Amino acid sequence: MEVENLIYPPNKPLERVLLQSEEPVLYDYLSIVDVNDKGEFILGCSNVSGGYWESSLFFYNNDTAALSNEYSSYFRGTASISDAILIPNTTKILLAEDTLSLKLVDTTNSPSLLKCEDFLFTNALVQQLAAWHTNKKIVGCADTQVTIWNASNGLELLAEFKNIHTDVIKSVSVNKTDNNLFATASMDKQACVWDDRMKQPAAVLYQNHFCGLTSVVWNPRCSQQIVIGSKAGELYNIDVRQPKEFLTYHHCFDSPIHRLKFNELGNLAMCGDRTEVMIFNCEENFNLLHKANKHSSYVRGIAWLENVLYSCGFDKHIIKHVF
Repeated sequence: MEVENLIYPPNKPLERVLLQSEEPVLYDYLSIVDVNDKGEFILGCSNVSGGYWESSLFFYNNDTAALSNEYSSYFRGTASISDAILIPNTTKILLAEDTLSLKLVDTTNSPSLLKCEDFLFTNALVQQLAAWHTNKKIVGCADTQVTIWNASNGLELLAEFKNIHTDVIKSVSVNKTDNNLFATASMDKQACVWDDRMKQPAAVLYQNHFCGLTSVVWNPRCSQQIVIGSKAGELYNIDVRQPKEFLTYHHCFDSPIHRLKFNELGNLAMCGDRTEVMIFNCEENFNLLHKANKHSSYVRGIAWLENVLYSCGFDKHIIKHVF
């Protein structure tokens, strides 16, 4: 047999065959935590330190199971997770991945492995998802675009809005009392209020002259109040009836604010590119109610279950905050 003409790549013995994990893995990089009114949790994590990126999304029946990672079902992804939410009053999860894919997952399909019911591709990386509580509508921001979907029967595209912001939209939040109102915060230094029924859907709520805006949240207890977080670690309390001027201001730290979440009592939780988690009473000029430094790396996800806060981060821990 002639073998002289065979060519062997010099690095052939060093090549690795990269296969998806057969079992879900709790990776170090926890980025997503969410909880619904029934006390069910999801926890999202990604493997972003190796040559093969993949993710795990865990579904838990209660907080005890979530804190001990005793999941009831899971979903394995072939890319890292950018965001995921439990869609209110449904058994659905909407998951956004770094491959620009959006997946609708049903928690009742299987006792262990969650199955993707529907998916679509987006034009850019989804930075954040938010859902209204009564009509199965979800809004997401990706690059300079805002998109609204309906999840009643698969994923149905309802509206797309482009060319309002001029830089990446980092955050979106809905008004829970009005199914057509939402707010966005962008690195173009502007925050906008949107009404998807209008021909011109967006109006500038606030403009920062010094740095980009990285997070926004609508107070469910007071529909006139929106809080905005900045790249410089600052919080701005805005009244939608008095746009373009903040009522109160608070400097948290010298790092970008990543996520803001209100509970039904009007308490505001905040995390950023730091290890701290803070809780404020915004009715009293950002009065600090709780500050914890229990994480050893950046905090990425925060979620409320009534008046108890849960946080997760890049240290493989989910922590319960009672104050």
